[in-house]
Amino acid sequence: MLTISFQTAFIAIFQIFLMGAVGFFLVRRRLIDEAGLKVLSWLSINVTFPFFIFYQIVNHFNPASQAHWWAYPLINLSLALVGLLTAGLVAMLLDKSGHREWMAVSGFHNAGYIPLLLVTMLPLGTGPQELYTYVILTIIGFDVCLWSLGVWLIAYRQKPKISMSNFINPPLVSMFLAFTLVLVGLKAFLPEMIMKPVKIMGDSALAIAMLTIGGNLALTYFNKIQWKSVGGAIVIKLLILPIIALVFLRFAHVHSLWGFILMIQACMPTSITLSIIARYYDNPKQDLINQTIFLTHLLCGLTIPLFLGLYSQ
Repeated sequence: MLTISFQTAFIAIFQIFLMGAVGFFLVRRRLIDEAGLKVLSWLSINVTFPFFIFYQIVNHFNPASQAHWWAYPLINLSLALVGLLTAGLVAMLLDKSGHREWMAVSGFHNAGYIPLLLVTMLPLGTGPQELYTYVILTIIGFDVCLWSLGVWLIAYRQKPKISMSNFINPPLVSMFLAFTLVLVGLKAFLPEMIMKPVKIMGDSALAIAMLTIGGNLALTYFNKIQWKSVGGAIVIKLLILPIIALVFLRFAHVHSLWGFILMIQACMPTSITLSIIARYYDNPKQDLINQTIFLTHLLCGLTIPLFLGLYSQ
């Protein structure tokens, strides 16, 4: 498990950096400017992410055949809330200024691409397809938290007051629309001529996101890394949360499939989507967010195999 998970994590992270490098190169060559990145961020949040979320739920969510399906979204929902609570307590003790962005990068993890790649590449016998479906369900719980609390933590300068309108955005709307269609049995009436364009547009979500994030990194100052804040987020994200998950699974009697997915998600680095949200809402602390995303992804190639190896024991 240790060797294979190291190889798989390395491949996933290398692919992420490779896709981000395209956006980095385009911005450094001035083929895309800051206004162009803002357009890409708008496309991600208002078009490609909603289509991706809608298609994944409609295509993979089947409450009739997936026993206790409601428990899997709770995995990422719980992890995000525990991460935010941990970061909030640390921020309160240390009286950190600008703590909301720091709480976001400490609490929200990369719940999609790396976990999906891990479950398809690890030697799990006949289980990968079932695991893949359940990981999709855990992403739903993550998206609920990210596109509500996550957006509020990043956009609070533009939306200082908490109201229901702060939590209404295209990704959440598409999520609840998809859930409604599935639960009331209307999924079967969605014609292929509509679902195929939705899938194609959704499939572009990761590519556009990585172009945006690579471009954001090109505009990030890495010669002035905020080591105290970034280091604290790394410790919470890559060490404290996996340890909490290990301790919980050691004493809690949970289904092995549920526990395995929980362990994978607990090991993940900071969510790359935070960079897109920060660009979209012109958050002034984008350097902190992008530095944390870059360094947690760089270091998780070591911590993911470590904790998955400990879990396998």
